[in-house]
Amino acid sequence: MRSRALLSRNEEGMVLALCLITLIVLSLIGVSATTTSRLEVEIAGNDKTAKEAFYAAEIALTVGETVVESLLSRADFEEDPTKGQYGKLNLNDWTNLNDWTNLGFKDRSAEVPPDHTVYTGLKVSAQPRYILGEWTLRRDSYTTGFGVQRGVYEFDVTALGTGSSAKSQAILQSVYAKRYN
Repeated sequence: MRSRALLSRNEEGMVLALCLITLIVLSLIGVSATTTSRLEVEIAGNDKTAKEAFYAAEIALTVGETVVESLLSRADFEEDPTKGQYGKLNLNDWTNLNDWTNLGFKDRSAEVPPDHTVYTGLKVSAQPRYILGEWTLRRDSYTTGFGVQRGVYEFDVTALGTGSSAKSQAILQSVYAKRYN
């Protein structure tokens, strides 16, 4: 009988210790779950704004390519009076496209009309912009030296899209080729 009494007296604090250890472990699991879920929400938000910027740039790219496609002749490519259209591209101009406002690209680029982004449901902090430039003319081998240059004109279309956050930007470029008759 004595041994039972000694054992039961020695185990009285063990339940309290197990409860405290279990409480600490459950608290750590709760804190890590909260931290992980908060991080996942931030990642999802960043992914959303990055996709918005990409889709806005894609809209601007499509609008720029549509402008090139709508030109009936190379002479219709108005360089000086039309924003966003440039005769010959200097490829070094495109190396610093991260900030279009400081380099004057905002003044030199064409803005996509607002109805293009409203129609798609995109929420952007700034309207998408594009710049068109004639890259090169690949002359046909049968072109005579006189008259109109025949061949395929290659145009560079560069587009800037901004997501719902102004810090989220995407720049897309494509080369659009067109033959004029």
